[in-house]
This record gives sequence, structure tokens and C-alpha cells, in this order.
Amino acid sequence: MAVPALPMPPEELARSLSRALGGRSAGPALTVTEPGLVRTPDEPGLGLRVTVDAAGGPGHAGETWRVTIPVDPIDLEPDVSPSALVTVLRANIEEWWDRKAYEPHLASWGRRLA
Repeated sequence: MAVPALPMPPEELARSLSRALGGRSAGPALTVTEPGLVRTPDEPGLGLRVTVDAAGGPGHAGETWRVTIPVDPIDLEPDVSPSALVTVLRANIEEWWDRKAYEPHLASWGRRLA
């Protein structure tokens, strides 16, 4: 089974995913690059793989992570607004970042590169 297409060009998706949601004033800035859809062994069997660079914030020198966020294939249907998908994915990235030290399931989404 083929991997579906991204709802927008990868560069545009990365820029959109790099914009923080409202209310995120503490902690490092999370910049997203290299988005791509991949097959995963877990449900739902599809994920968005990105590189997340975390820089800034008090006492934070910077980190780079490879993160795979589960994506429901229905969210990639043509009638789903790309901006709605971006909001959900960005919320998942921020939740992963904030909770990875406390929730093993979320921690398993990412692997630190540097």
C-alpha cells in the first residue's frame, strides 16, 4: 500500500508546523524541518516524520530530535482543511515535547539526534 501524499509541499508544511500555537511562551522554540509521511508498525499505521530543533529558553542550549507523529489517514482526505491538520500536528508536537519525560508512549515518538 502506497504512502499518501502530504496535503501541501514539504517546505510549506515545515514552515506552518514551526509556528507555535497560542500561549506557548515558556520553553524553547520548536522548529520543524524535513516533513514526510511514513508507514509505522503501530496503529494507525501512518506517521509524519519530522526533525524538530529546540533552541532557546532558560538553560537550554539546543537539541535536535527525529519525531514520528501518528496520523490518521482520514485526516489526509481532500475535504480536510490543511490548516486544521497543521493545527492538530503542531499540538501533537508541542504535547510530545512537553510530556516526553513523563509519558513513555509519547517519548517513543522521538529519538534525540543531537
